[in-house]
Amino acid sequence: MIRNWPLLYRDVLLTGNLDSCVGVCSLWTERSIVQKIINDPSRYAVIGNLYSAQGINAMIRNIMANPRIRYLVLWGSELSLSGHSLLQLMHQGIDKNRKIINGRGEIEAEIPHEIIDEFRKNIEVIDLRGRHMDQLKTTITVLKPKPPFAIKARIFKPAKVVSRILPSEKVGFRVEGQKVAQTWLKILNLIDKYGLVKHSRYSQKNQIREVLNLTAVVTDEDPNQVYFPDYLPFSLTELKAYYAEFLTARQTPGTAYNYGHRLRKHFGIDQIQKIKDLIKTRPDSKKMLAVTADVKLDWGRANNGDTPCLTQILGSIYNHQFYLTAHFRSQDMVHGWPRNALALRQLQADMAKNSGYKLGPLTLITHSAHMYSDDFKLAKDILEKNFAKESGYTSSVHFEFDPRGNMVVEVVPMPKNKIWPADNALAVNRVLRKVKGKGRMIRATLFAPDGGTVVKVFEGRTAQETAWQITDFGYLAIPSHSMYIGMELQAAEAAIIHNQKYSQDPA
Repeated sequence: MIRNWPLLYRDVLLTGNLDSCVGVCSLWTERSIVQKIINDPSRYAVIGNLYSAQGINAMIRNIMANPRIRYLVLWGSELSLSGHSLLQLMHQGIDKNRKIINGRGEIEAEIPHEIIDEFRKNIEVIDLRGRHMDQLKTTITVLKPKPPFAIKARIFKPAKVVSRILPSEKVGFRVEGQKVAQTWLKILNLIDKYGLVKHSRYSQKNQIREVLNLTAVVTDEDPNQVYFPDYLPFSLTELKAYYAEFLTARQTPGTAYNYGHRLRKHFGIDQIQKIKDLIKTRPDSKKMLAVTADVKLDWGRANNGDTPCLTQILGSIYNHQFYLTAHFRSQDMVHGWPRNALALRQLQADMAKNSGYKLGPLTLITHSAHMYSDDFKLAKDILEKNFAKESGYTSSVHFEFDPRGNMVVEVVPMPKNKIWPADNALAVNRVLRKVKGKGRMIRATLFAPDGGTVVKVFEGRTAQETAWQITDFGYLAIPSHSMYIGMELQAAEAAIIHNQKYSQDPA
């Protein structure tokens, strides 16, 4: 019997007879369900999920470390084309960029081409997707034993990922974008820079990068014509199939839970319909709540099963629009978040339909916002190719709308009767010696967005004195806006010191 196997995901995979030549890939179906169906651990070596095509790398590594395995039986719910991608690897291989031909995912550079060929040649994949569970049990029972395809185990270097965690606030992060895809890029960028490395059972290196309590706001996604760039890690066909997860009460066989079933049927009440009714009868109500957590059932699965990542949704009529907020206890931000966000936008539209209210922003609040080590490289590649392009900035225009307003900076005559604080900070006193007797001051006027009226006026003798009035009380929301105003205040101060004219540069 082989020892210290599986190499990867040892805490997650279900092992049986390690001398067996059969491995079972259950895709998205719970491993324990497959274990009960087979009901004979001597018939298989291992049972494991394949949630994404990137997991094929771990599959290859584990099987090359145990050459006794000759069959892979594919059975279970196919929700991300991971099974399809495995079959495409077996049938067509990889291209020059190591991507699976006509499939998803790519094979790590540390796994040599000849090993990929050996894997394809010696492993027989038996596709039972969509078949009855009885056929799974029968197939495994009649498989004829095969000898190992190699004399000894082969182990390869881990995939190389170079990452450095930057200092951060650790908790309470926020991103915002007009579209789901653009907001997702900001999420990946944030976790890539600031995600704390933690242990996880669900990745090759047992690692994730995580930030806590991430709020992501999507302002303008059109549910009837979603923005769907090619860098999203799934197809439009997959996405539309996933919509049923939220929009219907169906329950996919073999899965531990479905959001739509929990929201509409599981508790014997259609919570979504109740919110729809409340929107019409009491639009000012703060009781537009739907929950997925079944406390007794889910705590019973805490150590040996899956529980809903989405815990609740809340609706509000605000500013004559229907706002929706979704709370997640945990999310895979690479593969799960964009699917969930786009599906929730559809749910938001469905809830607001026929109510007379337009859609407001969609907000997702995630307690554990993480990416798995298997996806570190994928996230970096996506960011490198798309983040700057999707920012919308050009060499001539580098402007980000600030919902708290726009600011005009001027240099104006100083009133003779103007009273200033007697006790000034050292930084202010240092500059005051240079501007003394100049007779001018800085005025920064905050206007409401979209050409609105004056909100607040700030006046100071120096850039620092003016800036503190703005920043100490949080009058601006966007960091780029604050930095732009800071540069303009500094330019205004320089104009006073050198007796020059000042005019504000465009953003």
